[in-house]
Amino acid sequence: MPQVASTGDAVDGFPGIGNQLDNRANRGVSTFDRTHRFVLSYLWDLPPPAFAESSTVSRLLFLNWQLAGIITAMSGLPIDIVDSNAGSIYFGANNSASRLSWAPGATRSTAMSNIPAGYFFNPFGFVRPVVLTGQVIPSSNGTAIAGATGTDFGNVGRNVLRGPGQNNVDFSIIRRFSMSESKNVKFRVEFFNLFNHVNFANPVGNFNAVPSSSIDPNTGRITSGSPLGDFGRINSTSNNPRLIQLALKFNY
Repeated sequence: MPQVASTGDAVDGFPGIGNQLDNRANRGVSTFDRTHRFVLSYLWDLPPPAFAESSTVSRLLFLNWQLAGIITAMSGLPIDIVDSNAGSIYFGANNSASRLSWAPGATRSTAMSNIPAGYFFNPFGFVRPVVLTGQVIPSSNGTAIAGATGTDFGNVGRNVLRGPGQNNVDFSIIRRFSMSESKNVKFRVEFFNLFNHVNFANPVGNFNAVPSSSIDPNTGRITSGSPLGDFGRINSTSNNPRLIQLALKFNY
C-alpha cells in the first residue's frame, strides 16, 4: 500500500521500492499493524439509592443516571527505517527508495538499548550503505564493481522497529429525563481523553534527518560526538488533549 516517509507522523512508512534484487528484503508487518489492541466499551445504569423515590427532589437528583465509556490500549505502529540517499547506485541521490544498513554488530535489540537522551531508538545502530569506488556492490552478489562512490540497498528489513504504545480513556455521564412512555431527553457530559494522556507519534525514521556533516562519507556511520539531528527523535503527538463536550438529545 502507499506509504509516506516517516516525519514523526502517527503512521510511519515510505513509498520506496526497496531492494528489487531480494524479495525477502521487503517482507515485514503492515504499516498499520497493531500486534496487541484492547478495547472495552461499557454502559452502566447506576442503581438508585433506596430513598430515591421518597420525594420529587430525590427522584430528580438520583434516578436515571448512567455512566459510559471506551477504554483503548494498543501496541505502537511499526517504524520503517529508511534513507533518502541509500540506493543511489541504482536510483540516484534523494530517491526515497531504500533503507539503511545495520551498524556492525547492531540488531533490533541493540537499536532499542543505550538510547541517547531525547531519542526513542539508538541512531548509532544504523549506517548508510556506502560503497566506495572500486568496491564490490553487495547487492550484486559479487558481480559488479562500483565505478564511483555511491550507496547500495541497505540490509535493514521493512518495519523492523515499533513505536510507542498508545492508550486512551473516554468517559460520559448521562442523565435521562422521562417525559412519557416513548419520549425522553438525555443530557450528556462527555470527556474525550479523560486523563489528558499524551500519546506520542512515531519517531523520525529517515536517516537523512542526520546532518550530513555528522556522517562519515567513507563508512556511512554517524561520527561520535556529532549532532544527531532528528533521526530517532519523536517530534509530535498523535492525539488531542482532553476535550469536554455537553450534549442534549431528544428521543421519541
